[in-house]
Amino acid sequence: MGSHVTALAVDLGSSSGRITAGTLQGGKVSQVEVHRFTHGAAMADGHLAWDLDLIWREVVAGLTEAVAQFPHASSVSVDTWGVDWVPLDAEGQRLGAGRAYRDERTERTLAAFRRRLPDERAWELTGIAPATINSANQMFAFLTEEPGLAERTDQILFLPDHFTHLLSGERRWSRSIASTAGLCNPGATDWAEDVFDALEVPRRWVGELTHEHDEVGPCIVAGLEQLRVVRAGAHDTACAVHALPRDEATDSYFLSCGSWSVLGVARDEPLLTPQAHALGLTNEARGDRGVRPLFNITGLWILQECQRQWGAEGRDADIVSLVKAATRAESLGLLIDPDEPQFAAPGDMVARVTVALSQQGAPFDVSQGQVVRAILESLAHRYARGVADLADLTGTRATQLNMTAGGSRNPLLCQLTADALQVPVIAGPAEASTLGSLLAQFEITGHLDPQDRNHVIARSAQTIRYAP
Repeated sequence: MGSHVTALAVDLGSSSGRITAGTLQGGKVSQVEVHRFTHGAAMADGHLAWDLDLIWREVVAGLTEAVAQFPHASSVSVDTWGVDWVPLDAEGQRLGAGRAYRDERTERTLAAFRRRLPDERAWELTGIAPATINSANQMFAFLTEEPGLAERTDQILFLPDHFTHLLSGERRWSRSIASTAGLCNPGATDWAEDVFDALEVPRRWVGELTHEHDEVGPCIVAGLEQLRVVRAGAHDTACAVHALPRDEATDSYFLSCGSWSVLGVARDEPLLTPQAHALGLTNEARGDRGVRPLFNITGLWILQECQRQWGAEGRDADIVSLVKAATRAESLGLLIDPDEPQFAAPGDMVARVTVALSQQGAPFDVSQGQVVRAILESLAHRYARGVADLADLTGTRATQLNMTAGGSRNPLLCQLTADALQVPVIAGPAEASTLGSLLAQFEITGHLDPQDRNHVIARSAQTIRYAP
């Protein structure tokens, strides 16, 4: 089952990051979270941007502490959220701030984008649901609004590949993260050349699209030279899916429930029917050679924005107490649609939710508990609809739903989802992307046979079963 070995996982989400050490011994992975930090997008030079310098400093600090605590750690891999990227000049230096996917530039350039690449054509070429957050839209906006900076751009790197580059000095274009861009062919086996041509995105901006689960090279950061940099899955959801037990005889349904809800199914081939397009399905790649047909749904972001607002107003914003209040609260029997654009934008979320509910007959003076319950009931209803749609597309009925990420720690959401789906919800592991990264690293370095992965997951992952 593999020898005693330790790997380090750098898992970067859009609101926090963490560095975790995982040790494989006796067929079980034991994890220690060494470092965690918070971050967020903020306005910089007129654009919504990530503080990538802060993130990098925290990554190095966390890895340095991890090596101090685990001197025999042998490998490291980085995963992040999807679609975002950085431009590099001819010397390999980053140009400008790291633009965030919610920046409004893609809204301003959307009409021109669609004239170049209509939604139907984009789907046909990529199998990716058209969306303003897609990297393709971002690059078109970059070319349109910042031509000077675009002219100086030699290449671009997606975020996890950027941090892998900083760790190793090597540039890679990883399949799982590139598949979120709207720039690859269906199934992400290569770049979609016609998309580059239609949008006039310079083809030299990207190198060869490559499969992952491989070694990149030695770490070049001072004090971390003992580590081998590997690619265990550049996209966090790809890593999360790798941590879920899979029955090869059937389709495995999963829900990564964080700020975004990523609801999908693990398959070998993309789903490309007209019905899939009409439903807004998108086909992303796994860390291995498979695919993840899925729906991107605005998720706990809605509740998080309410929490931020309540906190700023001096009201209770603690998630544990809010969930308890929601559990006690009487249901309004009304739902919002998380897919509506108004719930994807930041600011004044409480009012947006309460107005949407009042338009259906709810009183304006609903309690915090009722607001939270309505949000969670709405998400559960949306998940049930998504699973039903996936079952229609695949012809395979879901027998259970594996839920990971922060939402798997929310007992009310898990139970509401099980009730809405009428199939069991298996909650956990909450940090599935980290476990998936560690498992893949052990496989890459030859310490774990992939055929033993399900057994190791069963011994390593903490899960709770919610029956309908």
